[in-house]
Amino acid sequence: MKRFIILTIFCTFASLLKTSAEKWYTMEQPDNGYFNHIDGAFTAGTTGLGFDLAFPLRNWGRLRVGGVWRPRGHYSDAYVVRMDKPEYWGQFSAFVSTFVGVKPEKYIEMEGKSSMNHFKMLVDFFPIKNHRNFHVTVGFFWGTSDFVTATNTPISSNTIAAIKTYNTIRQKVLNNEDIDLSFVGINMQSKEAKEIRQKIYNKLIEMGEVNIPIGERTDENGETHVVNATINDKDVIEVKATVNSFKPYIGAGYEIPVTKDKRTTIGIDAGILIWGGKPKVKAFEGLSNVAGQNTPGYLRSADKYPVYPEASIRISQRLW
Repeated sequence: MKRFIILTIFCTFASLLKTSAEKWYTMEQPDNGYFNHIDGAFTAGTTGLGFDLAFPLRNWGRLRVGGVWRPRGHYSDAYVVRMDKPEYWGQFSAFVSTFVGVKPEKYIEMEGKSSMNHFKMLVDFFPIKNHRNFHVTVGFFWGTSDFVTATNTPISSNTIAAIKTYNTIRQKVLNNEDIDLSFVGINMQSKEAKEIRQKIYNKLIEMGEVNIPIGERTDENGETHVVNATINDKDVIEVKATVNSFKPYIGAGYEIPVTKDKRTTIGIDAGILIWGGKPKVKAFEGLSNVAGQNTPGYLRSADKYPVYPEASIRISQRLW
């Protein structure tokens, strides 16, 4: 009888221990399976604001899929207008004031905007057995290729239009094309018209071209050449810093539960996005790498780094 009582007590204790162990296993190791639950998370960091859904990969890892959006950043800078012969600036200004009705400025104001919008797929690995707080992450971000875009401000459009018109007229002179001067009161049929036109032609050739340098590029022979801005049909200058749309990611993170049931966690992640080469600073049409001294500061900075740092806070909640 005594043995029966002891055996009964032992079996009851074993049954309670088994039940407690199963309960602990369910609470402490909820990720022992593939895709058997989903965590939803909000993220905020250097790549912007985002969200992701996380799925367990048994005890060794976790798959995260989501998106990230960074609000636009705004920058300002300026390009210096360059004449072949700076001593003729006064005469150039007088010429375009007469023929275009605009007094040019010596600087072109630029406004830059940066943005990053990405889809992301990441795999977290838990390298330390029975320790799910620390993880190593590999994966990729896919999305924005225009990292920074800079365009001239509206106030600089008049100067750009004046430069474009002046260079167009001067090119006609070099091509021996006739220029109609009747709109400034010159009778093109008069004897004096030829003399006046020739004087204007000579002066335009003498003054040289006016350009807006945006940087330099190196040719296949290792020689450096100045690259001038391309003015489009709307009298706009646009310069971009572009990167690959596909950006591999490597990093690490640490997270801890903040509720007793461990369904809510908070963590930090840090790593790098690999551009796949340094960002390329490009002209509007030429699409040549033209980063140089006259390139705006924020574009020059973008051109220096082959990676982008990622640091973020992640707040996660078990959905089911």
